[in-house]
Amino acid sequence: MWRKVLGLKALENNNGSVSIRVNSDEIIFIAKVNNKLYAMSGVCSHLKCILGNISEDKKHVICPCHNAEFELDTGKMVAPPFIAKDAPMDKLGLKIYSVREENGFIELDLN
Repeated sequence: MWRKVLGLKALENNNGSVSIRVNSDEIIFIAKVNNKLYAMSGVCSHLKCILGNISEDKKHVICPCHNAEFELDTGKMVAPPFIAKDAPMDKLGLKIYSVREENGFIELDLN
């Protein structure tokens, strides 16, 4: 079921990415990069910091606490936190959500 969560202008006004609270207990990171929308869990799987920085190559989101990196396309952790180089990256990926733009709003499929 698709749910309207954010106006497109709000995303644009935040440099194309934002973490928002959806429902009472879920934080989702949304980004628009090169005209494509991405949505994933907005909480780092390492120490639960809120995500929000896009990498220079525009392919990853970086945790501001310890620089863990996650692929925008898949949610896969591709760089471990600098304080936990041996972190099991294959087990620390983030949930991905279907996302679309509809009539000036961002909608997520929260199922």
